[in-house]
This record gives sequence, C-alpha cells and structure tokens, in this order.
Amino acid sequence: MKKLFAALIGTISLIAGPQPNIKSSIESVHGTEAILNTETAPIGSSAIVVHRFDEEHSTIVAGAEVVGKNRIKFKVFGALEQEALPSPKILPQKGDLVILNYLYDRGVIIAPDLKSYNYALSNHPEIEWMHPDLFAAQLAAYQNPAPTIEDFQKFCNDYSVGVVYFVLKNRGVLTDCQTLKPIHIESISPKAQKTKLPFYSRIKKIESSWFDFFGKSKIEDYYNYYTKLLELK
Repeated sequence: MKKLFAALIGTISLIAGPQPNIKSSIESVHGTEAILNTETAPIGSSAIVVHRFDEEHSTIVAGAEVVGKNRIKFKVFGALEQEALPSPKILPQKGDLVILNYLYDRGVIIAPDLKSYNYALSNHPEIEWMHPDLFAAQLAAYQNPAPTIEDFQKFCNDYSVGVVYFVLKNRGVLTDCQTLKPIHIESISPKAQKTKLPFYSRIKKIESSWFDFFGKSKIEDYYNYYTKLLELK
C-alpha cells in the first residue's frame, strides 16, 4: 500500500540523504577551524564537538559547520545556551570527537498542502518527523506567520531537530536546520491542490503581531518565499 501511494502521487530520486550522526575526530586546529579525518559530510551540514575528560565524563564544547571536504568551522552550540548556566570554556582540540550530520535522523517537513506533506513523509521513513503543527504553534505564539532562519533554528533547538525538508516546485530540498543550507536535493512531482500559508499544518491561521503595521511578515507566495529564504535559483 505504501509503495502504491508513492507511485500515485509522484516519483522520487533513489539517492538517499546524508547519513546521520557520523563520528570523526579533529586532526588539527587552526584558529576557529579544524581539519578532520573524514570527508563524508556535505558542506553546510552541522556538527558538534565533544571533549572527553575520561571514560565516563564528556561534554559538548562547540557546534560546527562543515565548510570543506574535511574542514569545519567552530560556532557556539545554541541548543545548550541558557542564561542560568555557564557556557563551557574548553576550546576544541586535537583528538576531540566530532559528530557530523548531527540529529539528521530527526526533521520537520515544510510543504504547501497535505498531499505533498504525505508524499515527503511516506518516501523518507528513515527520518523521525516532527509534526509541523509544533512549529506552527510556536510561530502562532510569537505572532509570526513568516518563519525566518532564526525561527527554524529556535524550533530545531527546542525539539532536537537536525533537518528541514522543503517541498518546492518539482524538487524536494533537505536542509540543515542550523544553517538552512541544502544538503540533498531530489526531483519530485507532487502538485499542491491548494497552498496553505505559511505551510501545511492543522493550525488554522497564524496571526501577525499588531506591531507589523506594513504586513512585512506575511507570505504572499509559498514557493517564492521559501526559494528566496534558502537562496535557491
């Protein structure tokens, strides 16, 4: 039944997305960057750096973004940022564990309607998908019907999500949730019957804040908005 449903609503590339949670290690550190001993992660994907004190104790000391074949750039690991707690003061160093494609087995789907949402859902069972209602509810609480990169980052940190799958015209774009950079693009052919803004969810409507006098936070066209947000052509 699952295969029949996928055949009825479109076709999908047979190329699988990036493997989640790949372990590597730092070979050398150069300022805010480091060289790894692996070249398996796509440029733009996120990672975490883990420092081990002994066999039983370790801590995340930094986040990172893959900027080359075996090169990462350090950044603050936002998921651990709390005002009441001190941030780790340990700098990444040679030998530290690096987990590439961090949380790539957990994601959220941004789609224009239920049909295209189900399409992505049924064709990527390897990923644990959070329901878009959770993200829509968060946007509604902030009265923001046009999600920004920062909104996606906050949602992903709150719900431990690593990837966002965008259903666009004739293609599905899997992005890293922290950078929102494409890490896998595949050809698809589901056609939305009626586009729901800002994306498909069971939340009826997300109101704008009354501070938004000029309506800048409203989405006029689903496809144009997310194509520009992802800086795609």
